[in-house]
Amino acid sequence: MRVSRNTAPGAPGVKAAPVGGAAGVKTRWYRGCRLDFTYPNVARLGAAVIAGLFAGPLAAAPQLLPTSGLEIELHDIIAQPPVWRVRYIAPNLARDDLPFADVAGDMELLCTQDALHRITEEGGAPSQIVITLMSAPVEFGVMTPGVTQFFESYMVESDLCIWEAF
Repeated sequence: MRVSRNTAPGAPGVKAAPVGGAAGVKTRWYRGCRLDFTYPNVARLGAAVIAGLFAGPLAAAPQLLPTSGLEIELHDIIAQPPVWRVRYIAPNLARDDLPFADVAGDMELLCTQDALHRITEEGGAPSQIVITLMSAPVEFGVMTPGVTQFFESYMVESDLCIWEAF
């Protein structure tokens, strides 16, 4: 019996998405499931595996981020409910060879595995968390031209940080 790849398994006659999806991305079939091996999905999978290494919030001592290799330290947490800003110092953030894609993955990991835990352990219930990485400490809201800063905003839903475009 030949099974068409455009029908849903276990539901004869029901149409399903074409092989490779609408965009035709590079995929492989494994036991009837389509696995998407594009860079962003593999990077997310790697980040999820590495996230398991972070059992709880980061200690006060400097820590290494898994993707970028940056050494970071918590600077402060600014509560403006329902928005919480969690700022970290990463002295080597201004490196020329550091792609933002590496830093972005680490920022999502920081939100989910560190910032969210810190805030909820203190009784906070954030709906949005803004993660800041900065190469040196700066006063909040003050422009400091010689300091590199990256910001990412995340909506909090079901103990997950979901990236929001700024």
